[in-house]
Formats: sequence, C-alpha cells, structure tokens
Amino acid sequence: MTRAASFAAVLLLVHFCSGSESVDRVPDVPSGSVGGWKCSFQAGKVDATGRLAGGTEIIHLVSHKGRLYVGNGYWMDTVGYSNIPWAQVLVLDSPEGTWKVDCELGPRHLRVTVLKSVTFRTDGDGAALDAPVSLLLAGSDHHDTGTPPVYRETNIWTRNDDANTWVRTTLQSGERYRRSVRAMLVHRDRKTGADRIFVAAGALGIYSGVYDASLPGKIRWDETPELGPLAIRPMSFAEANGSIYASAGTAVYRRLDGRSPQWVKVYSDDTPEHWELGGIRGLTAVPSPTGDGESLLFSHTNRIIRLDPADSHKATVELKIEELLARTWGRRVTGGIIAAYTDMLPLADPSTGQTVHIMGVQGRVSGQPTFGGWYPGGSYLIRYADRSYRLKEVNGRWKPGTPMLVAVRTYALSPFPGDTGQVYFAGFDANFRDAHNTAWIFRASVETVLGVQP
Repeated sequence: MTRAASFAAVLLLVHFCSGSESVDRVPDVPSGSVGGWKCSFQAGKVDATGRLAGGTEIIHLVSHKGRLYVGNGYWMDTVGYSNIPWAQVLVLDSPEGTWKVDCELGPRHLRVTVLKSVTFRTDGDGAALDAPVSLLLAGSDHHDTGTPPVYRETNIWTRNDDANTWVRTTLQSGERYRRSVRAMLVHRDRKTGADRIFVAAGALGIYSGVYDASLPGKIRWDETPELGPLAIRPMSFAEANGSIYASAGTAVYRRLDGRSPQWVKVYSDDTPEHWELGGIRGLTAVPSPTGDGESLLFSHTNRIIRLDPADSHKATVELKIEELLARTWGRRVTGGIIAAYTDMLPLADPSTGQTVHIMGVQGRVSGQPTFGGWYPGGSYLIRYADRSYRLKEVNGRWKPGTPMLVAVRTYALSPFPGDTGQVYFAGFDANFRDAHNTAWIFRASVETVLGVQP
C-alpha cells in the first residue's frame, strides 16, 4: 500500500461536492453546484500520482503561465499533525481537469502562507534582462513541536517551470520570532531602477531581494530586514502612484526608494493590535475619487478604509462591515470580522463596463447552525465604483444541506483558453476549531459572481 493510500484509509472524508458527514456535522449535500456555481475541488482526494490532495484550508490561489496553483494548509486537522502530508501546492491544468499535488513542502511546514507569481525585468543593478522572468514562489515557516509551536525557520520555494521541480531557499533561521510569511510583491525602485521583491516575514519584518540567475532559487535576499522586527505580522503590500506600501498591525507604511531606503508610517489608529486577526489586510490600489492618481483601500476590524495619498494620506471609512453583514445574513453579528484576507480582486462588470472589487469576509454570529460560532456561508463583498457595497455568497445563500464554506480567502480569474470570464474562489478558516478536509474551491462566471443573489 502506498503512503497516500495508507493515509487516505484513515480519513473521514468531507465531500463538499457530493455530500457526507464531517467532524463539524456538515449535512449531506445533493449537489456541488448551486445557481451557476461549480465545485472545482474538495479536499481529501488522492490525485493521479497517488498523493493525497487534502487540507483544512486553501490560503492562496494564483494564475501562473496558463495554469492555476493553490497553496493549502492542515492547521487544526483532527487526524493529528503526525498523520498529515504537510503543506502542499496543488495545480490545475484545465477547467475540466482535476487538481494534483505539485509540491510537498515537507515536515513541519503546516501551511502555504504565501503563493505568488512575480515578474522581474531588471537585475539587481537595474540593468534590463534579455527577457522578463516570471517565477512562482511559495512561502512557509518551519516550526518545532509543542503548543504553541515555535517557528524557527522561514523558507521560500521557487518553481523551476522547465524541470517541474521546486527549490527551497531559507530566508532566515535561528531566532525564536513569531514567523508568518504572508505577502510578496515586486516593485521597481524609482531611484535605482532595479526590480526588487518584498516579502512580509511575520515579526521578523519586511525583507527585500533582487533577481539573480546564478542562484538555485533565482533571488538574492538581503540578510537583514528593511523594516522590523515588528510587534504584529505585516499582512499585505500594494503599489499606488509608483510607491510601494505595506500594512503591519494598525499601521500603513510607505517606502522611500533609494540605495538607503526608509519605510515611513503614513497611517495608524488606536485600535488594539491582535496577532491572530493580523490588523490591516488587503491593501489594494483603486482610482482616487477626485481623479487624482490612486488611493489605497484596506480592511481593518469592522471597517473598509480608503487612504488618499493626494490628500496627505487622509483616511475615510467607506463601510462599517458589521451593519451590512447583519442586514444581509439576518443574524446578529457578534464580532471577529475578517475581510480581504490577502487582497481585493478587480473585475469588469459586464452589465456596466465599470471595474468593481471583490473581497472575502467572515464574521461571528448568533444563533445556529454555525461553524464554532462563525457564519457558515462563504461570503464576499462587492465594492462598486461609486463606493457602495453589496454582500454575496459563493455557491448561493447558505442554507442547511449546503456545504459550510466559512471564509473566502482567495480568488483568481481563469487563465485557461476558452474559459474567459470565469472566476475561481477558494478558502475555509479553521478559526482554532477542529476541522478535516474542509478546504474548497468553487468557480463561476463573472455574471454569476456579480449577479443577483439567488
């Protein structure tokens, strides 16, 4: 018996597409498709190579060179960490295909906490490359046993697309920091002209690097952080008006480019900082309401906030999320709101031609049923160009008999020829509750994603 088959024999599968009973008492589901939504992946399958494609969560979903990749995690898995295959990157070659394991990060890597396709056009000195180089990068933290675990090493994997292999690079090791590599972005330094990659590495801070073809991982990382150590893990990056911004805790920082760069705080508030919730998330550039360049949009606790660099980084609360959730869900919201886990996805609304932005959201609610107190549907916000908001759910409005999705963490447009206008959503959040094979991926057309909630 193979390792995957042996492991699969002990699993209590949760069939989100076909229906069964889970440790969280998800009811039987007669179909995986509701109102134009189609289930693309249910955790707990053995792929064509004999490896288990499982997970409690899908944390990242990205398009890279015509394929879709996701990063999963096994946090809070009830089979115990000694029985999991550890974090994996899965790949999909076509909309009619099946997801298969592309990379297994190895023991003590619990989650793929960042997955990003990036492109370099210069070397570290700012000289143009012969041709742009696109890399798929994954990140995770290696931890010791114990409760809570102690993370001692931060690793970055680079995919070799020609050989279909992955190369691991250790970004930093040794110190007992609260590690949580969460975001990446390539930005061209406006003073040096060099493309630099930035990674948010938990309490270690923000590290930077440049493309180096001579290295196995193709990136030469700086030995010390540009910003940090930090009390709260940085969660997101965005470029606006040619500058790179980062969020960490209750603050937003702007980088002053150059050979001796500085990170300057341009926003903060007095909200209590919280490591698990992560503070400010989902930094995204949007058109300024005045038409003067770009603004920044982000989520923070119960709010969606817009930051206007052209107006001295003035902050405006665009939405009090709790009010919209309670009104749409028809339940009292009791806290714990997390919105825009990683970023916000721009979509062209076919009915108006305008650009809208979608972002996942979850929250605690009163009443039953719930997933440990969390609303069981996979909800997402739609932001319109006039700065109004609407709430919808993946796979239609949740009701008993449909799968508990709990959290929309990530999304991407289909890269497949002949599949334009399709959007993939993925997620689940264990929220410190027991879970097993709860990771999911659904897909639907842009019309379904933005249309009237069935």
